Amino acid sequence: MTRLVRAAVTALLAVALCLTAGARAQTAPKPRVAGTINLFDGIVQIEGKDKRTRRPVKGENVLEGDSIATSRQSEIHLDMADGAAMIVRESSKITITEYVADGGDKDRSLIDLARGAMRSVTGWIGQYNRSNYRIRTPLVTIGVRGTDHEPTHLEPGDPRGEPGSYDKVNDGAAYMQSKQGTVEVPANTAAFQALSAEGIPQLLATVPSFFKPGKFEQEFQRRARDLRNAIPQMRMDRIEFLRKQGLLPQEAQKALDQAKPFEELGKELLRWKR
Repeated sequence: MTRLVRAAVTALLAVALCLTAGARAQTAPKPRVAGTINLFDGIVQIEGKDKRTRRPVKGENVLEGDSIATSRQSEIHLDMADGAAMIVRESSKITITEYVADGGDKDRSLIDLARGAMRSVTGWIGQYNRSNYRIRTPLVTIGVRGTDHEPTHLEPGDPRGEPGSYDKVNDGAAYMQSKQGTVEVPANTAAFQALSAEGIPQLLATVPSFFKPGKFEQEFQRRARDLRNAIPQMRMDRIEFLRKQGLLPQEAQKALDQAKPFEELGKELLRWKR
């Protein structure tokens, strides 16, 4: 009898463990969509949180937690969920560590740039939640004032230039922060933190020559401009979608309430013109 009881208890425990594992699997949150693939050229590899790798497909999603690596003479263009536009240039690797774009105060973007170069034209996170937008390299953290900029981290032996972290600002402003201090980076300038340096980042007298347009730069600029013009509507569409799903965060509801008077004013102006 004792053996039968033990066997029954063991069987019940096994079933309970299976049910618990199944429940966890069912309730595990799906990775957030961080953006979509607009264009890619050459050899690009995406690795998810689950360590599975995949090749990019135009129009498919990239997710929070994905790492993206490019080979030589390769690049990928991303349309991000908050209306931002991004290029991962050749011989580079980034990780989309955090990307929340629900239209509220808790929206955030954290990109880890392990090596190479990227270009980012910020979306509504960079406009409305500037303190929650960060790009990290192994040496510095880069933030923005709402901008178009090109963070870069060159490892020893990279033919593009001196090892260290860079940021070139094309429009707007950014800042580069190390453990020792912070430097503001205005438009049409670049900042640098040397791999061996212990001081604060420095503004460079001239922009390094390796900052140059890529193969599809004009197309990227056109796409970034279109996205930027659409940002206010994209943000409101996202908030409205979450509201209909019953998933609207409180801070996003505040943004929706603040926008309603302007929406009503616009409707009134249209009626007046008619």
